[in-house]
Amino acid sequence: MANASNADKGIGDVKVEFRGFKKRFGSKLVHKDVSFKVRKGECLGLLGGSGAGKSVILRSMIGLEKPDEGQVLIDGVDIVPMKEQELIDVRKKVAYVFQNGALFDSMSVYENLAYPLRAHTKLTEDEIRRRIKEQLEEFGLEGNENVMPANLSGGMQKRVGLARSIILQPSVVLYDEPTAGLDPYNTIRIQEMILRLKTKGVTSVFVTHDMPSVFAVCDRIALLLEGRIQSIGTRAELETSTDSHLNRFVRGEEI
Repeated sequence: MANASNADKGIGDVKVEFRGFKKRFGSKLVHKDVSFKVRKGECLGLLGGSGAGKSVILRSMIGLEKPDEGQVLIDGVDIVPMKEQELIDVRKKVAYVFQNGALFDSMSVYENLAYPLRAHTKLTEDEIRRRIKEQLEEFGLEGNENVMPANLSGGMQKRVGLARSIILQPSVVLYDEPTAGLDPYNTIRIQEMILRLKTKGVTSVFVTHDMPSVFAVCDRIALLLEGRIQSIGTRAELETSTDSHLNRFVRGEEI
C-alpha cells in the first residue's frame, strides 16, 4: 500500500484533486492536511472511522463545505473561492448520492427525476419524458413513475436517488454510504449501477464501511486517519499491506 505522500506522483488525467485541505469545526481540527487525486474514470474508495470527516470531504467537492486552508480542484479548477452562483455549474457535473436517497417526499418518482432536468436544462417535456423512461429502465425501475417515495422499499429509494443524481449526466459521482442498510440483492444492484457508470467514463468517490462493495467497485482505496490520507493504493496493494491501521479497519476493528 503506497504512502499517501507519493502515491499520486505522475498521476495522469486528474479529475478531482485535494491539496493541503484543512478544516476545523470550532475547536476540533478534523482535517489537518488532506491531499489526494482521483483519475478520470476511476472509482476511489474513501475509508475511515466514524467522525473521520469522510462526508465533509464529499460535501467539499460540491462547495457545501469550505476548507480553512487548501484547494479542491475539479478538472484543474479550484472551486473553493467560487460563489454560490458559480457552484451551480459545478453541481451539474458533480453529482452527490446521499445515504438516504434524499428524495422529495411530496413528489412522485417521475417528478423527482424531472425536477433537475426542468431546473437545469432546456429540454422539452417530451425530451424529459424520454430521458426519465431510459433512466428508469436502466435502473430496473420502470413502472414506478407514479409511485410516491414513501411507498418504495429502502433499496428502491436508493436506486431512485441514484437515478435522479445522474439524470444530468455528470462526469463525477460522489457516493455517501450508498449500500448502508441494504439487503444483499439491493447491494449488488447498487454495485452494478456504479460499475455501469464507470464503463461510461464517470469518475467516482465512494465513501463506505462496506468492504465487499469497496472490493467490487473501487480501483483504489484511501484511508483517512487523524486528519490525513494515511495510505492509498489498489486492492492488491491493500491485501498485502503491512499498514496496521488499514489492516485493523479491514478486519472491522477500531483504528
